[in-house]
Amino acid sequence: MRLIPSILLLVAFVLLRETVGAQTPVAKPMDVRPVALETALTGRWVGVLEYRDYSEPAGSTKRVQLPTWLEIQPAPEGMRLVYTYDDGIYPNGTAKILEERDVVVFDTASKIYRAMENGKPWESYAVAGLDALKDGRGELVLTGPGTENNKPAEMRTTWTIRRNLLTILEETRPAGTQEGFAFRHRYVFTRAEIPKAAAAR
Repeated sequence: MRLIPSILLLVAFVLLRETVGAQTPVAKPMDVRPVALETALTGRWVGVLEYRDYSEPAGSTKRVQLPTWLEIQPAPEGMRLVYTYDDGIYPNGTAKILEERDVVVFDTASKIYRAMENGKPWESYAVAGLDALKDGRGELVLTGPGTENNKPAEMRTTWTIRRNLLTILEETRPAGTQEGFAFRHRYVFTRAEIPKAAAAR
């Protein structure tokens, strides 16, 4: 008979814990992902990669352009980005087609952008502008450490997202300096699908 009060107390404790848990749900991994942003980016894009020609002397402003295709799709980890580059012709006459596969995550809770390029370890950057997006569109600025010509550098990447236009500008400067950021590369994409015309009134 002495066990009954103990059992009743245990049942009451379990019910109380379940009630508190129902009032304060635990955040799921998807809760930190900006769904509107992922929707705005998902799809097939076509455009150009423009980058500095590092074979030129320091200070040269010569740039190279590559036709580029980009496909963005949701993935369990975040978003999967597949870049395809037309890098010209091999000596044997075949097309030199290169591919890069990235996984990226925009974390709205911690304001962090994480990227894994071609299976390399994750890299993290602070991201500003998530709160100002409208329907997933607007401007995001990513900042963090990196390397430039095998030397420590500060990286700044600006994503400008429009309905049918996406630009990604990457700039760098030597780490620990207050120099202005220098152009590294820029993607300019438009959607591969033709937008539907508005219905006539």
